[in-house]
Amino acid sequence: MRRGSVAPSVPSVTSRLVPPRPGAAAGPALRAAIPLRFPAAGGCLSGLRVSPGGRARTPMEEPLALHPVKLYVYDLSKGMARRLSPLMLGKQLDGIWHTSIIVHKDEFFYGSGGISSCAPGGTLLGPPDSVVDLGNTEVTEEIFLEYLSSLGESMFRGESYNLFEHNCNTFSNEVAQFLTGRKIPSYITDLPSEVLATPFGQALRPLLDSIQIQPPGGNTFSRHNGQS
Repeated sequence: MRRGSVAPSVPSVTSRLVPPRPGAAAGPALRAAIPLRFPAAGGCLSGLRVSPGGRARTPMEEPLALHPVKLYVYDLSKGMARRLSPLMLGKQLDGIWHTSIIVHKDEFFYGSGGISSCAPGGTLLGPPDSVVDLGNTEVTEEIFLEYLSSLGESMFRGESYNLFEHNCNTFSNEVAQFLTGRKIPSYITDLPSEVLATPFGQALRPLLDSIQIQPPGGNTFSRHNGQS
């Protein structure tokens, strides 16, 4: 190496200097093996990206599509809970909440008839009182419908419905976490415990436990075509 020259930046491996064999033709006293060079880190593999699912995707592949997920919130009391709850329960309740999940251009909810679906805002409840943005999901419509089918045959059969312990909001919370990893707002899921924490709520529980809610206007979900 000449004085002042800079060492190469890429890693290399060079063999030992090999002395000439006895009787070899005249030539240099010493000869060096050709250097072996290896590509630096970040070479031909640097274009591969690993998705959260673990499969490497090349830059040529299209990213997975994102689908918006919304939570529709309805006040079944139509404002009555806000006005009467201080007198009846001794505490303020802003509403009696029914919720549904909006994804893949449809609305999905749970009631005493099982899992149902309709066009967004398509039940007799009309438009929601508020809409919560839950983010986006990469779950395709086909996978989502298979997931709903499994829920409808296990956790969320119609006969499993209970106004306080296993209701539409239980369903929305479960599905929201599957799609986005996020829970629905706690003021919705905490409502049953708030009611039952009052003497009036405890006195009415036997009656309230018998109430089953199924918003009219939806279609019962089925495995074969998503709706029936």
